[in-house]
Amino acid sequence: MKKGVTQRISPRRGAKVSLRMQSLGSPLLDPYSLTPHPTHLPLHRTTHSKMDSNHQLDITDANEDWLLTETVAIESREGRVWSKHSDEESIQGIRYITEDLISRLTKQDNLAFVRSLNLAVTKSGDKKFKFIENLEKCEHLQILNVSHNVIEKIEKLEKLHNLRELHLSNNIIHKIEGLEHMASLQLLNLSSNDIGHVPLWLAKKLRSLQTLNLQRNKISSLHELSRLKPLKNLTELTLAENPIANLPHYRLFLVFHLRSLETLDGQPISQEEREQAPQRFQMEEIERLEQDLECRVAEIGRLQSEQVAAVEELEQQEELIDQLQLKSLQQQHCQAQQKQELDTKTELVGIYLSMHALTQTQTERKRHTH
Repeated sequence: MKKGVTQRISPRRGAKVSLRMQSLGSPLLDPYSLTPHPTHLPLHRTTHSKMDSNHQLDITDANEDWLLTETVAIESREGRVWSKHSDEESIQGIRYITEDLISRLTKQDNLAFVRSLNLAVTKSGDKKFKFIENLEKCEHLQILNVSHNVIEKIEKLEKLHNLRELHLSNNIIHKIEGLEHMASLQLLNLSSNDIGHVPLWLAKKLRSLQTLNLQRNKISSLHELSRLKPLKNLTELTLAENPIANLPHYRLFLVFHLRSLETLDGQPISQEEREQAPQRFQMEEIERLEQDLECRVAEIGRLQSEQVAAVEELEQQEELIDQLQLKSLQQQHCQAQQKQELDTKTELVGIYLSMHALTQTQTERKRHTH
């Protein structure tokens, strides 16, 4: 088969075929054979999901209209994979994920029993999914494949706490988000998207992650990838066809920082690389730590200065408050004195008026007597 040609596997007319994706780490099987497909490359095995043996998808003539076919990409070591459908003009419209569609695909009335769901759309001209939605009842779902669609945002997966594999390759996703709750996730395939950054929370939240595929994205920072160091179970990482893959010592840098890696871009980590990585980056790491230490010391000094300034400002505010409280007490004392003086004057006026009235009364009586 020529390089750059995509082969589609479709069922023979009238034949009943059971499509089953194999377990993580095993090659994709030909639908008509129990032997590995000869054109399958290990680099792309993470782009396929495995199907639970209790939830196989039977394909007959009656349901060919919603058949989700598998695409096997052919690639030489120097070549480029052409499995992504970039021709959006061939899309005939948008399709929506509904509970009824999930029931028909999985042949399950109770969605709580669904363990594996394949919503990948690779058939040219088929309607594609734009939104991830209506998966709340699939609370025991372990494998979800929504590859080869036009999804822009990872969302509405909060109920899928048991998810182990998530395939979102060949979409138009710009940001890794909405996965913070997936502590059980072991495989994350985001190849062929528009992702430019690896978030800081990824290594803290996805502690069970073993396989991460970010091939053919826009990642350009090796420093961001060093944040994956806490992922002690990460054994397989794919970053080919990103800008960082062209940087010098790219492999050695990742081998040095991600000690648990066994495979990088489909190639096993050699013992020679493990020996060269510390020699190449140990001194740089020490220098970087020294620079970080200097920056931290400067930051501590700045914070201490800010703390002293804040304490002085607080003391000034407390002094001002004391002055205001003293002034308030003085005003209250002055008001009390003024009230007391006013009461005394009022009392004296009352006495004067009483005595004046008494004097007038006595004068009247003397006048009448005479």
